[in-house]
Amino acid sequence: MPVEVLLRFTAMGDLLLAIPTARALAARGVEVHWVIHRRWGALAPFLPATVHLGGEAEGSLRLARRLRRRNPRRVLDLQGKPVSRLLSCLIGAPVARYGKRPWDEQWQALRGRYPLRPTDDRPVWRRYLDVAGVGGEAPDGRLDLSAARLAAAAAFLRDELGLAPHTFVLVHPGASHPGKALPAEAMAALLRTIPDPVVMGDRPEPPLPAVARDLRGRLPLGLLPGVMALSRGVVSTDSGPMHLAGAVGVPVAGLFLQTDPRLGFSPLPTPRTKVISRDLPCKPCSLHGQRAVCPEGTWACRELPWEKVAAEIGEFLGRASEPAGNTPTGSRTGKSRHPTLPGDRLPANRERPAGARGTAGPDQADARPRPAAAGHAASLPPPRGPRQP
Repeated sequence: MPVEVLLRFTAMGDLLLAIPTARALAARGVEVHWVIHRRWGALAPFLPATVHLGGEAEGSLRLARRLRRRNPRRVLDLQGKPVSRLLSCLIGAPVARYGKRPWDEQWQALRGRYPLRPTDDRPVWRRYLDVAGVGGEAPDGRLDLSAARLAAAAAFLRDELGLAPHTFVLVHPGASHPGKALPAEAMAALLRTIPDPVVMGDRPEPPLPAVARDLRGRLPLGLLPGVMALSRGVVSTDSGPMHLAGAVGVPVAGLFLQTDPRLGFSPLPTPRTKVISRDLPCKPCSLHGQRAVCPEGTWACRELPWEKVAAEIGEFLGRASEPAGNTPTGSRTGKSRHPTLPGDRLPANRERPAGARGTAGPDQADARPRPAAAGHAASLPPPRGPRQP
């Protein structure tokens, strides 16, 4: 079986957008060895590949020696950064490399010029497939989620919150950059409208109203895929959890505020995905939501009609979580909406793709298109009043 090495170290959303590439290669009989950053090691058992932990200059030589022993026929560098270039050079196999944004686009972003208009409008998951030469494939972004891991997630929900599976909606309001995080009025509207909300995130503040359950700062990364799979759906900012929800096949509503799906980071398009993004002449004003101050002085990208948006999301989740009809991400049959747990009647075991072996052994280290292209885009009114200079 031919071996190929996939380099995509970080961040969470980018890792998940690379899953269709790993699955397409495995479907062609390739044994995929995937290098990810140690920070995301808890996700290794869910990825459809043999996973190696690395992504740092220190230890690259040792890791390259182990991978060279596999005699890979090719390295797919989907990171495109100095460390991945170093590792691919040390491995010594032919390299297919993901091209970052053109220098003029990066220079425009560095200078704070906006709006940013990418010359390549392909979504990131499609660009990854094209680098690997499997661009004609329909994206299959499923994580490998075993019954045992679902059972562990169900036990966590029972012990921590007294919740049964499929009785709640997860809400993720935070993000790694300030321009992506939900404003307080958005959270208030969502929590008033969405039934049985459970709020997740890294920071256990500010206080939540009594209607919401709080998992902030309490949910380990290794349990997150299972907990999401046992929810009725996920409402998330433009962040890793948005992509993770799609990868476990639950309905997901993704909210793009300062960022924009046209930059390529929208979730994989499925009938169970709803992207909400306001079309503005000043948007996007940053690549990753880095701006803490609106350059226009309006924050128009955050001043959505939140009661209307929350109602649309509630209706979407109600439709998308119904047992019949739509097909989860990557599913070929669509026979079941909700994953089964031990004690339920389990379906026949699906065949694991070639190369899907979880983490590497102990000797191998410890373990965005336009909105309409990604499901149902919300219809939002134009910004109120003129923009201030």
